Order: sequence, then C-alpha cells, then structure tokens
Amino acid sequence: MVSIFAVDLGTSMTTVALPLLLIRDYGTTLAAGLTLAIRLVPSIAAGPIVGGLLARRDPRRIAMFSSLLSALFAALIPVCWALWQIQILTLGIGLAVMLAGPARLVLRPAVVTEGDERRGNGLLMAAQRVSTLAGPPMLGVIIAIGWPLWIVFFLEAATSLVAVVMMLRVPPLPSAAGGDVESTGTKDRGLLRTAYVTSTRALLRVISVDAFMRGATLTSFSYVLAVTLGRMMLVVMGEQYHSDISGFYGWMLAAMGVGGLCGSLLIGRFKRSSTGTLYVAVMLIEAVGWLSLPWLADFSAALAVMFTIGIMESAGYVLYYAEVQIRIPRSIMGYYYAALIPVGDACMFLGSAFGAWLAGTSVPAAAMIVASVMGIPMLLTARWYFTPSPGGISETVSMRDGTKSAERRERHEG
Repeated sequence: MVSIFAVDLGTSMTTVALPLLLIRDYGTTLAAGLTLAIRLVPSIAAGPIVGGLLARRDPRRIAMFSSLLSALFAALIPVCWALWQIQILTLGIGLAVMLAGPARLVLRPAVVTEGDERRGNGLLMAAQRVSTLAGPPMLGVIIAIGWPLWIVFFLEAATSLVAVVMMLRVPPLPSAAGGDVESTGTKDRGLLRTAYVTSTRALLRVISVDAFMRGATLTSFSYVLAVTLGRMMLVVMGEQYHSDISGFYGWMLAAMGVGGLCGSLLIGRFKRSSTGTLYVAVMLIEAVGWLSLPWLADFSAALAVMFTIGIMESAGYVLYYAEVQIRIPRSIMGYYYAALIPVGDACMFLGSAFGAWLAGTSVPAAAMIVASVMGIPMLLTARWYFTPSPGGISETVSMRDGTKSAERRERHEG
C-alpha cells in the first residue's frame, strides 16, 4: 500500500503538471496532445511480452526495476528545452509503466487473502486514491508559493525511489499451479511473437468462459477511452468556463480523489449485494455525472459531481479487480493483464491525443461523447453481469490448457 501510494503520488502531481506545462508552452495543439499520449506507445507495441516475463521472473523485481526507470526519466524532464526531448522521455516513462502495471496487479494475490478480495482490493485502491487526493493540492501549493513547475518532476523521481524501497517488504508470490500456459513458448526463438499469441489466447479463453469477465473486459476499453476524454475535457473547461478559478483542473482531480477514497472503502461493505447490479449501477451513474459537467455553472456543484464520479470510478475498479482475482487462475493472470492493458492504453492514447482538441471544439459535445462511450456499451452488455459462470473459469481454462499440452507432448513423442 505504501509503495502504491508513493509511486501514484508522484504520478498524480505530474498528471496535472504535464498537461498544464504543455498547454501553456505549446497550446491545445495535436503535438501537445500526442506528447501526453506517447507514453502509451511501448505498452501498445510490446505490452503482451510482459506476460511471459511475469511468468519467468519475480514480479517484485520487475515492479522495482520499472520504478527506477521512471525515476530516471522523470528527473531528466526539467532539463529539456524542446518538445521532442519531452516526448522521448515520456516514451521512456511509458516503458516503465508497461512493466509496472501488470507486475503490481499480479502481486495482489500475495497480499490479499482468498475470500477477502473485495475488501483487500478496496484497501489497495484506497492507497491509490489517497495519493490522487494529495497530489494535486501539493502541486497547487508549489505553484502558489512561486516554485517552478519542473520541481514536480524531481518529486516524482523521489517518490519512485520510495516505492522501490517499500517493495522489498512485499512477500514473494507463491508459485502458481497449472503452469502449462506459462511454459508455452518460453524457450521458443520467436519470443515476441509467442508472447503476443500466448497473452492474446489467454485473454480470449477468459472471456469465452465467463460472461461477466467478457462484459467487464470489453467495456473496460470503452471506459478508459471515456475517462481519458473526460479528463482532457476538464483541462479545457478550466480555461473556457472557470478561468477565474486558479487550478480548476487540480481541484477537479482532488474532488475525484476524495470520492475515490470513499468509494474504495465503502464498496467492501456491500458484501451481500449482487456484483452485477453494483457494477452496472456505478458505471451508469458515472456516465450521467460526466454528461452534466458542462451545464454546471457553479464551481461547488462541479466539485460535488466530480466527488460522485470518483466514488463510482473506484467502486467499479474494486469490483473488477476482485472478480479477476476470484475468477482467473494465477497461472494465466499475468498473461491476461499483459493482453488487456495494451488495448486499454491504445484507448487512452486516443483520448489523450484528441481529447483536448475535441473539447476545444465544443465542451458540451465532448461531454455527450464521454457519456455515450461510457454508458452505451454498459447497457448493451448489462445482461452478461447476471449470467452464472459455467463451472468456474479456473477449471475450464486449466482443462483446456492441459488438453492442448497433452496433444503437444503426443506430437513431440510421435
């Protein structure tokens, strides 16, 4: 929890600082938008290979290595004097994020006990939301006292080093049973191609077995796109609608962080409620919240809506991660995330690259697009979240993997 808090604290500050820096110096141009989006390129291009890496290496060491890389690249941003230099360093940070995301997600079973998935994932999400809450106000204080914006990037480097130290205290992840999928192609010379195929196959098997995971996986892509568009819309709203309020974007993210903290802690109390009902409800409520923002002239009302959006966002993520831990066997969890995250990052790339331009054209139109992209896929897949899992995803996938492994052995012996 402390490691997650530290690394996300630095990220939450630079998430606010970098758009402000780019829009201040380069305007709401496509080049500035691409700079925000370029960090997603490594994950989109090579993210699936992380699944094979997690199957053969200690996820803790991968998470620590990624934090060291992130610290190095973040510390170099203040010395840049051209946009292309910032883009190169942002690409490097994207490489670190590509490794860190799946590694930290795979480590969750090492610290969250079986049967306590919803509460445990809620606490981990709370650590993230506390950092999201603390980061923007810290940036606001830095700006208010007259310190230069580039100091924030040195602070991100420092928090990444703290994350490395705390990761040493995380217990090792017990070896997972049923390693047939893990061993597939790990000694193949075409490692990159094999990793892509293995990760994609694992994701497709997961969504073919369980209707809930099929719906949650597919709508996660549209959700990430919608939220990224919405955040870029907030930047433009601050300039066009609330220019009299200093740090409007930071205040909105702070309100979202407070709501996220409350949502991650509260959702664990709904143990008897249907996961499907909760999941559909929080997503639709959040969509309505994004839709209402451009029509709220009052700053306090906008803060209240962002607080509600934060509750719904965190609750949805907790429900999702808890179901992944319950339904997906550990032997393929790394492959699942390695295939899932690059597609989500591709959606985030689109949102970062075009969100500011879209909102700059029309904020109300952008809000309607955000709500539609988030809400319509959820409505179309709603019935899947109430369909019982056919015998458990772990048994079904393991049986398929065992059958294919036996077939490969027979062909080899023949």
